Amino acid sequence: MRPQSTSDSVVIYGGGMAGAMLARALSSAASVTLVDPLDFFEVPMAVPRNLVNAKFSERAIIPFASALPRVKHVQGRLITMRPACGLVEDIRGKEMEIEGKVTVLATGSRFANELMRGTNGTVEERKSFYARYSKRIESAKRIVIVGGGPIGVEVAGEIAEAHAHKNITIVEAGPRILSGTTAEVAAHAGDLLDRRGVVVRTNERIVEGGSSPHDVFSKSGLATTSRGTRLPYDLMIWCTGGSPNTGYMQKHYASVLNAQGRVMVTPELLIAGRSSMYALGDITDLDENKMAWHIGGQVKIAASNIAQSLAGQRDLRRLKKYRPKTGNPSMVITVGSRSGVAHLKGFGIVRSDWFVSVVKANDMLVSKYRKALGV
Repeated sequence: MRPQSTSDSVVIYGGGMAGAMLARALSSAASVTLVDPLDFFEVPMAVPRNLVNAKFSERAIIPFASALPRVKHVQGRLITMRPACGLVEDIRGKEMEIEGKVTVLATGSRFANELMRGTNGTVEERKSFYARYSKRIESAKRIVIVGGGPIGVEVAGEIAEAHAHKNITIVEAGPRILSGTTAEVAAHAGDLLDRRGVVVRTNERIVEGGSSPHDVFSKSGLATTSRGTRLPYDLMIWCTGGSPNTGYMQKHYASVLNAQGRVMVTPELLIAGRSSMYALGDITDLDENKMAWHIGGQVKIAASNIAQSLAGQRDLRRLKKYRPKTGNPSMVITVGSRSGVAHLKGFGIVRSDWFVSVVKANDMLVSKYRKALGV
């Protein structure tokens, strides 16, 4: 196999928030190749609404061909990151080596199922999935949501708004929902859910009778929690967190992974000990909440530093440095399309439904990211 490469090329692995935005930022001045098993970018904040209202996904799912017209897209997945190139398997099962002057890893998180992000496929296949799933939600009278993080809370809010008479229960293993932000935000979100009839059970986990996290179209059943609570359900929705998608680093780059499997990076967002390999997003060991909220700042720093690298800059002291949002509990949580709660740095908790609607809930930031991608 002969590696595919160009002298000014950047290869980005992963077309989620970090990868797609970086590809857009670099494509006007460099030859950019984006490797991703999907043929589209999906606004991740829109997923909770897409699951309930399939028509909403029409604008939230954007083909790479439209969003990144100057970027070469290889529809495949990174199998192994080698010292000289990446070994990629395309959608037909063919292996190829791809080499660039600069390599960027932005492969995000790996989840137990395809609710948060599809693992492969096309725009039409993703829209078809949402059409099927929204009908599955519509047919279920009793819904158990496993996981009280932002996704679990927002999915519950969307279902409760669209289907007011459903029996919805959130099961959270920790002492409260929304552990990544302040207790005040979690409490207000809990109040909003309670007003919509959603039951929140904390300090409990499913121990028996639950559906498989991998089976998104699960059949009905009777689950038992660690406290002995019996929960009959027609649909169980697993909204538990993901793990860093870095298995491709194990063979040659295990030394740059921490105990959690995250890639160790320098303040310049370079992979530790490497001068032309960057990492962004969920896979990094940056000490901050793994949220799209922080991606914009990382993309700006990485784009500037990569441009300097391509221009021949070898002095790392001249590269820009990213400051992690350590301890920053900023978060905007929607509970349906007309309410929610936020914690913003410098303002604290914001309980205004109008404010949350304007900044996020109205269209789940779809318009913002369509504009950023020029579509």
